[in-house]
Amino acid sequence: MARISRKNGHAQRSLTTPKYDANNIVLDKTYGAFADLRRELADSKTAVAERTERLQNFAHCADPQRAWLLLEDYLERLSLSRKDFAGEGWWPRLLSAHGTARLEETALLFLRANRPLPTELAPHANFQRLAELEQAEREQKLIEQLESWLLPPAPAHLDSPRATLRVACETLPLVDQPNLRSLAVQFVVLRPRTGERNRTLGEIIELTTRAAHEQELFSSEDWQFIQWLAETYGGRSVNGEPRLLTGGELLQWLARWGHSHRLECNGGATRLAFYGELAELTPHLERTTPGLSFTHRLKLPGGQDCSLEQAQFFGGLPSLTLVGQSFYILRNPPPPALLNQWAKQPAFPVKKLSHRLLTHLRNNGSGDGADCDQL
Repeated sequence: MARISRKNGHAQRSLTTPKYDANNIVLDKTYGAFADLRRELADSKTAVAERTERLQNFAHCADPQRAWLLLEDYLERLSLSRKDFAGEGWWPRLLSAHGTARLEETALLFLRANRPLPTELAPHANFQRLAELEQAEREQKLIEQLESWLLPPAPAHLDSPRATLRVACETLPLVDQPNLRSLAVQFVVLRPRTGERNRTLGEIIELTTRAAHEQELFSSEDWQFIQWLAETYGGRSVNGEPRLLTGGELLQWLARWGHSHRLECNGGATRLAFYGELAELTPHLERTTPGLSFTHRLKLPGGQDCSLEQAQFFGGLPSLTLVGQSFYILRNPPPPALLNQWAKQPAFPVKKLSHRLLTHLRNNGSGDGADCDQL
């Protein structure tokens, strides 16, 4: 068989821009707003008359096979073919219409394919119906997205998962504010042959590039988490160190995974949880050996409270606190510098407080068995 020479540098026809599109692109770039007028002037009356005749024959043809040939002839005169119009549902719509309605459907075919209308099809363009069809398509896509969200597809696993992903968490002090914390996240992948190995965030994201192979190994829950990491950090630069989460980034993790027991702590002995609840710092007076001391208590949802020594406060905004294994958003938090100092020294002798602050505490009343009138 004779070999096809490729020395001329031209690509195959299927990969090139159709002549009809190329001509219209040149007209749009050259004449701008006057492109439609220049397009009409460029068409000879003979060519327009011939295409109009083909269109009329196509519009009133009842035989599907002959109508198909007439449409092919019309498109060929425009240097187009049926393959230049994507989709498979447009041909039944053209056949179901007849006469002027078929010409309107043909004009819609050009408009939905983002191709300029030929001169003979311009009078049949129905832009109102085009807007209605586009609106219906947007609504249909929205319904499909809603359906995929509420009714996700069933996992395609035929066998039990052969790899698992664990998220090991540890609270670490911040470098510049050592009394505030960050949540260090490390990814641990367990495979039957290699056992448990720590993987960096970049290595976990790289798994999605081999999705056809790797997705079969993990459970659907693990793969959903891997895809979330790829969507969240795919465009960022990541290093090989554990991910340190504070402020908004930590809240993003907790809001997405705090209810699923995905975040492990203390070697998997506990699971960190977050249910969108708020905690509040309230002034408190307590009796000590030297006398009254001023401190704060952390008021949790449900009315119970705890001391500041029982909580871990995290850096960044919004302020988050960890009590036991549950995270809470801190309502009306103090500045980070003050919160950092409180975590180190939660109580102060009352005698060191200013007169203004003492008056405020007396008027508002606070304490556990302490008489605020003594202030």
